[in-house]
Amino acid sequence: MTVILAEHKLSYIPVPKVACTSLKTMFFEVENGFPFGNFRTSGRHWYIHHFYPSVPFSEQDLSRMEGHSRMAVVRDPVKRLLSCYSNRVMHHKELSKKKAGAVLQAADLPFDPDLSTFIARLPEYCAAVESIWHHAMPMVAYLGNDPQFYTHLYPIERTAEMQAEVQRLTGSTASLQRLQTKGPKIEPDVLSAAERARLRDFYGEDYALYGQYC
Repeated sequence: MTVILAEHKLSYIPVPKVACTSLKTMFFEVENGFPFGNFRTSGRHWYIHHFYPSVPFSEQDLSRMEGHSRMAVVRDPVKRLLSCYSNRVMHHKELSKKKAGAVLQAADLPFDPDLSTFIARLPEYCAAVESIWHHAMPMVAYLGNDPQFYTHLYPIERTAEMQAEVQRLTGSTASLQRLQTKGPKIEPDVLSAAERARLRDFYGEDYALYGQYC
């Protein structure tokens, strides 16, 4: 489910690779009054995403958000995809032979692809490996097709403003931390014109509906 704070009439809909780990962690403290810490019980590790999973907009219970301040954060789709590649592919090795060997081999996809290969075969990698699809699917899948649904839409560069507004609405002093940042920083200028065009096509709806807010 998304973050729904009924007491404060405040909801936040997360998008993977758009500061969502940091924001969910902040909202956990707002909701519970103490900071989140990963813990283990009954042989299982529990992470922030177990409490606030990111789900497609089509699965949201919108009736629970009526009359709420509805918040979301958006990011330039190309930068978001580069963050996905850096963190999920390069750092977490989710396209390695060890983690995804069988499904990649069945789909005839290279292990540990370089960036150009990843972009060239992005739809295939998304179809083969669920975690890649989860982090790379277009933002509209999580946010829906109507930006006017949100009372507050922030570009990722202005999350400090979102933090201030959350504090104002809730009276909480919880603040944002920079989390899930592992992996090298990759700038869009490393991409060829063809790669940029391919990604702009893949994320066409994102640019059409949310590009002005990025």
